[in-house]
Amino acid sequence: MARPAAPGQRHENSDPPDKHRPQVVLGAVTTGLLNTSEPLPMEAARQALALLPGVSPDWRRHPIEQVVSPDLFFGLDCKLAVRSGAQPRAIGTARARAVLTAGHVLQGSASVAVVLDASKRRLPWAHYAARTGTVEAINKADPADLVTGFLHARAGNTLLDLGKTGSYVMSLLDRVPQVDRQARLKTQTRRLLWAAQLVPGTEPEAQVEAGDDGVFRVRMAIAPQLLPTFVDFCEVLALHDWLLAALKNAFDRSARRGRRAEDEIDPALTYLGHIWNPTAHLSSQEMRSLWQALEDEAQLTWEWQSTLTRVRDKVTLLTRKAIEETLHKESV
Repeated sequence: MARPAAPGQRHENSDPPDKHRPQVVLGAVTTGLLNTSEPLPMEAARQALALLPGVSPDWRRHPIEQVVSPDLFFGLDCKLAVRSGAQPRAIGTARARAVLTAGHVLQGSASVAVVLDASKRRLPWAHYAARTGTVEAINKADPADLVTGFLHARAGNTLLDLGKTGSYVMSLLDRVPQVDRQARLKTQTRRLLWAAQLVPGTEPEAQVEAGDDGVFRVRMAIAPQLLPTFVDFCEVLALHDWLLAALKNAFDRSARRGRRAEDEIDPALTYLGHIWNPTAHLSSQEMRSLWQALEDEAQLTWEWQSTLTRVRDKVTLLTRKAIEETLHKESV
């Protein structure tokens, strides 16, 4: 009969202390418009995002109303994309939540912490279910290779697809009675992928890439305690990338023949014009500095203000034209 280990000791065959600590965390944020005609008031939003019975969502009113659902967990048994060697098999659960901003912009945010080389074979499911939000990889993989593989892999039925998980969480909102499914603004969803290598004691170091496919990819080496704020940063970046794309698309559609410009511009201004505030929900100085570095390079806020000015100028011209036409009819 084995004896219990004395304090400060381990059995010779016990796992080393770092064996079950994640080395990499992977995530995806999918952003779109809640399919409803008017933004949900705070109380309705809190009811809609109570996706887990008995657990209330988090919420804040200022400076922008935002409601965050409880975490949901989804079982996974899939492959992890890598650039070299055998694709590791990952087994465990993904963590996902819905985020509703200003009653109208909906995000599905999913992530998974990856424990590398934890075992050589599949273990009973109870082992994985006890480690929520974590997968264990069977077969060795290099952390940097895993990050690159996840960010740049082509979609495949057997590969980890956290964007699909986030989209599913968003679809749960279509079923709630607070949503009337009559949005007046046509938009498309957009996706952001992120990957973090957990390195205790390291200073945050990020690379942000805006791909030709319209997908932002964020890679970062970060201390484990800063991971929650990094997830917030990725959700904020995904939100504002979507806002900019949605406003630009509405302006472009307003110029097409056969469309009434007002039908595109009015809901765009009503739904989106007041939401831009990138640092509103970045609680740490590290993430605020990261956003400022991104602004220095990509000038997202300048592009937003420029596009918003063009939209409002067009509204002014349309209003002037309507007044002139009315006065002309009255004078005839």
